[in-house]
Amino acid sequence: MSQSSDYPRRKNIRLHGYDYSIPANYFITIVIQDRKCLLGNISNGKMVLSEVGEMVRKTLKDVTDKFENSEIPHYVIMPNHIHFIIQNTGGDRINEIVRWMKSLSTNRYLNGLRGRGCSHANNKLWQRNYFDHIIRNQHSYDYIANYIFTNPQRWKYDKLNIDCVEEPDDINLRIRMLE
Repeated sequence: MSQSSDYPRRKNIRLHGYDYSIPANYFITIVIQDRKCLLGNISNGKMVLSEVGEMVRKTLKDVTDKFENSEIPHYVIMPNHIHFIIQNTGGDRINEIVRWMKSLSTNRYLNGLRGRGCSHANNKLWQRNYFDHIIRNQHSYDYIANYIFTNPQRWKYDKLNIDCVEEPDDINLRIRMLE
């Protein structure tokens, strides 16, 4: 048996054949490794950022400085994940932006732990992959921007909330219905 068949094959979740560097708006979700709530907590429907959450917020702000053709007009940091919209005016590849953001925030996180004499078992802050959606029209853009804005108030319905007791939101289904 070959080594490659010893492991399950990862599903490619990117749109096959799509050029992610063309001008477009993209909805991105990145989740903390093991869905740990490292970024803060929800209190009275508002997100209260931890020190790690503040570091991630700063990293999101740094994207515009690093990638001159992209900006992040809407974002929310949740206890164990982030959602944001990237407006790409062309030339910047979305996977490079996300890889840079994940790498920089992970390095900042690990350096902060080392500065306190702590270690992190697997040196990972984020899950390996991320979710992206190409926003195809203004109606979808508006829906996603509102979803981002109201996400902390709906934490108990969030499928990424490990303590979700309600029927979780399915934003992916709702977006597909709008396009």
